[in-house]
Amino acid sequence: MAPTVLITGASQGSGKATAILFASKGYDVVMVARQPERLAAAAAQVQREGTSAVAIPGDVGDIQQVRAIVQKALDACGNIDVLVNNAGICLTGGS
Repeated sequence: MAPTVLITGASQGSGKATAILFASKGYDVVMVARQPERLAAAAAQVQREGTSAVAIPGDVGDIQQVRAIVQKALDACGNIDVLVNNAGICLTGGS
């Protein structure tokens, strides 16, 4: 059984790059992000590395969604060996 990594903010940028890196090292990848379309595209890219990629849309700013995300990840993969808590936002403007 391959180790499993759960990555938040995984649909683009450093989260997606981290998912691809873990996949290239043989990890099964659980990817979480708020935008389902981007997340699905990123998961398809990770799957091309030859490992499992599970896409779970959700907002880690909502504790109820976090609980559901973890349960879905455990149901899909059986375990979570590594957590990369990468989700974040960038606010610009204002003073």
